[in-house]
Amino acid sequence: MTRKSLLYLICIAAVAGCSTITFPPPTAPLPPREEISIESYKFRAAVIDFTDQTGLAGDLVKTIPDILTTTLFKVGRIDLYERTPLRGMSAQESGPLIEELMDKRAIDGVISGAITRISGTDKEVVVELRLLGRNKAVMYADHHTLSFEGRRVMEVNRDDVASLAEAISAAVPTVKPAKIVSKSGQRITIDAGADQGLIAGVMGMVQAPLDLITDPETGEIPRPTYVIVGEVVVDQVSQSTSIGRILAGEDIRPDDTVQFK
Repeated sequence: MTRKSLLYLICIAAVAGCSTITFPPPTAPLPPREEISIESYKFRAAVIDFTDQTGLAGDLVKTIPDILTTTLFKVGRIDLYERTPLRGMSAQESGPLIEELMDKRAIDGVISGAITRISGTDKEVVVELRLLGRNKAVMYADHHTLSFEGRRVMEVNRDDVASLAEAISAAVPTVKPAKIVSKSGQRITIDAGADQGLIAGVMGMVQAPLDLITDPETGEIPRPTYVIVGEVVVDQVSQSTSIGRILAGEDIRPDDTVQFK
């Protein structure tokens, strides 16, 4: 037997006799996730013409929503659908278009208003304002009093309309990301509720990590990049959990993260 063969046999015997040698298990990538597109990463609302219950409002049914759209844009909390296709349409006429936009996930809510009182003596306009979510949840409802100038052509105070924008923006809460704890059909349970600021009507984007592969040299797993695999709306809220409904995405799973708009 040559010296080289002897050394080879000694090495084999040494390895066979060492019971403490272990090999790391192979690391497989996570199954690929199916990404979807999102129209807006903010809560997007459409502002429709107001209704006139006084018979005196005239163009205010259009100009107040116009000003409201501008002031909402300046606040920046809410994304806005272009007013032009909706301007001049009554609430009844705009209804089918609003439904179509919601079905296509182009908007997340609609802002409407009714002018219920105009006082020429006090120079005041009373507006009942509402924000409805995609699931028809009332996310905001209150009345506001706006001052105006002029008689035949009434010009509302823009600062007063700005208060409407602030109220609507504040009605869409800013909520930290939460986890999906279970899924049944198109329903999901989320581990966040009223205690975290959630209300019915809030929209969420479901995020999942991309493939994770261990670095063969360092053994480290790099920080994952997330992709959007679904979109959900919150339907029911309890103190610490919520029930959501899947609007888009076939690959939503428990432990995925909901990033609220």
